[in-house]
Amino acid sequence: MFYEVRELDNPGERIAEIGALIRLAFADVAEAFHLTPTNCPKHPSFLSDSDMLEPLARPGAICLGALSDNLLVGFVAIWPKGRGVYELTRLCVLPEHRHAGLGTQLVDIAVQRAKAQGAQKIEIGIIAANERLKHWYEGHGFRATTEREYAYLPFTVCEMERECDVEHHWRTNQNHWFLADRIN
Repeated sequence: MFYEVRELDNPGERIAEIGALIRLAFADVAEAFHLTPTNCPKHPSFLSDSDMLEPLARPGAICLGALSDNLLVGFVAIWPKGRGVYELTRLCVLPEHRHAGLGTQLVDIAVQRAKAQGAQKIEIGIIAANERLKHWYEGHGFRATTEREYAYLPFTVCEMERECDVEHHWRTNQNHWFLADRIN
């Protein structure tokens, strides 16, 4: 399988495609943790396109799309919070494209791009009970820093961070990777 990872210059122009991908890719998480539009309306699997666009349109945000045969199959966004700290958000890969190293590639390129803009640390928040995902992020240089309860969420959030100078070495299995500069 050939994947092409590209920076998406104007995610607003592709928000219907990005939104559909994110909702579909996060649906199994919502199901596994019993999230619904009623108990967790801000979960990515339930967001409208306009709500989805907000973090992607922040100043300095970097949006990366992974394509296979010109179909968007993976996505991640990273944006500056200030003082050299960036937040990684909306990392997703369609279920049929998982376990091929695509998520790793998206994170690595996002960190590289943020580092080039001055990032020193990357932060993420995940469902604390999602041990599989927590271990995946730990394997990519992140470490848990705290767990927090939010009144508007039916789960505890595990906050994690990664220093930008932590290198993660990945292998492609049988995939071929290529990074283009930008896509409109």
